[in-house]
Amino acid sequence: MKELKKSLEKVASDLKKIAGQVERLAGKLEAQSKAKAKPAKKTVVNKVSKKTATQPTAADTVYKVIARLKKGASMAAIKQKTGYDNRKIQNSVYKLKKQGKIKSEIKGVYVKV
Repeated sequence: MKELKKSLEKVASDLKKIAGQVERLAGKLEAQSKAKAKPAKKTVVNKVSKKTATQPTAADTVYKVIARLKKGASMAAIKQKTGYDNRKIQNSVYKLKKQGKIKSEIKGVYVKV
């Protein structure tokens, strides 16, 4: 009976050692998985838009129409020459006024400054 008790105690101590080793391995695996889970820092590359380099903006187009007409251009004339809808023309006119490139001669008629 004493031998059985000693054998069981030895098995119990061996199991404790194995459990400690398993816990250490689990900790290492967890640390590795956290390191892999973090995304690598990405470098940001600024791209130059080809649209602005090749095509004029709506405001540029509207400005060219207004600049060509010495007496000024009305909304209807700008719409006819550009084919833009009213909202796009209004936004472009607003931007051009803010930039100081055009002014309103009479209500609805815009001239180059």
